[in-house]
Amino acid sequence: MVFVAPRVQLEVLDWGDPTRTPIVFLAGLGDTGHAFDHFAARFRDAFRPIAITRRGFGASSRPDSGYDSATRSHDILSVLDSLGISRAVLVGHSIAGDELSHFAVAYPDRVIALVYLEAYSYGSDAPGEFPPYPAQSEPPPMTRADSASVQSVMAYWPRRFEYEPVEADVRAVCQFGPTGRLELLPAPNESGRVYEGTNRSEYARVKAPALAIYAPHASLQDLFPGAAGFDEPNRVAALRVLTAQQEYETRQMTRFQTEMRQGVVITMPGATHYLHYRHADAVEGSMRTFLRGLVLGPGGG
Repeated sequence: MVFVAPRVQLEVLDWGDPTRTPIVFLAGLGDTGHAFDHFAARFRDAFRPIAITRRGFGASSRPDSGYDSATRSHDILSVLDSLGISRAVLVGHSIAGDELSHFAVAYPDRVIALVYLEAYSYGSDAPGEFPPYPAQSEPPPMTRADSASVQSVMAYWPRRFEYEPVEADVRAVCQFGPTGRLELLPAPNESGRVYEGTNRSEYARVKAPALAIYAPHASLQDLFPGAAGFDEPNRVAALRVLTAQQEYETRQMTRFQTEMRQGVVITMPGATHYLHYRHADAVEGSMRTFLRGLVLGPGGG
């Protein structure tokens, strides 16, 4: 636990050799640093992997304020200062794109490189109202047996969220009772305040090299895996959502490509939003290729 402000501590996970280049992982909205328990360990051979659970989530403090982009970015700075880290690679999933962009503009001398994992620009760039989702896309309801224990919740998780979870993250984002039964999914957190505190990313002001890995939805099945079983009204509704999603993704990718000074974009059509869970090998390989010349040196990693 690291103090970043009076009475505000953040959970910091540190898996690596302090003599190696720090690579800091920032989770998506609703997740904790434990979302990277498995993926971050892949980089221990050449880096010092670290993950931060932002304020308002998991074991970190849940104060009444400080969920704006500037404060969350300063929290990251405070963690780096506490650990004696002068510069780091920052890797962010989903909503963490807001923190990556803001941090890189506010503290450019502290950034080696940025990696955006399905991480977009938010604030005024966030999507507007999407068409209603088809009723047949609803995930299967959780049964009493599904909520009986941590293990049963983990078994249910892929049916609802379409990826295999990390146990420590499940324990952190859910509330379990004294008998081990699930009481709340999710546990109370500050997702709303974090989302409201985001800003449009100022890509043109980012000086650091940046890699963005996107998973654009190329087909109806990419967005709705069960679409083959939809009836006609639900299929029509699903196509409306797909069109809106594709337009949003195109706008986001185009902005990154045209405004980021040293930006590299990789697309993985058919992949999923949780890239570091379901497509870990491909994501790791892309990251190592990008970072090789910047951090590892020619032929490194």
